[in-house]
Formats: sequence, structure tokens, C-alpha cells
Amino acid sequence: MKEILHELNETIASRGAIVVTNDGMLIAADVREGIDLDRLSALGAAILSEIGKSLQGAGLHEFSQIEITTEQGKLILVEAGPTYLLVLLGARLEIGPGSIEIRSAANRIVKATEFAASEG
Repeated sequence: MKEILHELNETIASRGAIVVTNDGMLIAADVREGIDLDRLSALGAAILSEIGKSLQGAGLHEFSQIEITTEQGKLILVEAGPTYLLVLLGARLEIGPGSIEIRSAANRIVKATEFAASEG
């Protein structure tokens, strides 16, 4: 799974990518030096929890992708089977073409997760 994240980071020049469970447990990571993995995992869990509650309250199903933009950069959170792919992008990077690469990585993570589950 780490190879999938590394390839994604190289392809779209992201600052890092991680795979987390909905409760924030870190499954795999490939991030630049200086990124606090515990904090990033916790952030992902908080976003998943709050967005999930809000969607349920509105009678909507779970999301497939969330994009949060700040002055410092972007955070993309994509559903990947029972896990979630969280990608950090720089402030100047446009997500347009990278969105296909992120979705492709999420699909590869789903397949890797399914394979691991069938092996276990």
C-alpha cells in the first residue's frame, strides 16, 4: 500500500498521503519530512466524524470525496473501501487533473485491502 501512496505523491507532487480508518487509525503513510502523522490521522478522523454526522443528520449517505482548501494548502479525503485516503497538496497546486490520479490510487487501495482481507 505504501508503494501506491509513494507513486501518487510522485505523480501529483503532493506533500503526503496516508490511509486511515474512519476512527483515525493509521494504516499506511508516505509523507514529506516534518509532517506529524499522529496529528494528520487525528485530523482525518475528526473530519470523517463531523462530516458523517452532518450528512446523516441531513438524511444523506456517506461521502465519496471531500476537498478542504486553506491558505497553506489543500486536503483531499477520498473513500477507499473500508478505509480513507487523505492527500495533502500545496496551496498552488490545482486539483483538476490530479483528481483522476487520487481516485485511481483510492481504487488500488480498495483492491489491496480486499486482497489482504482474503489472505488473512
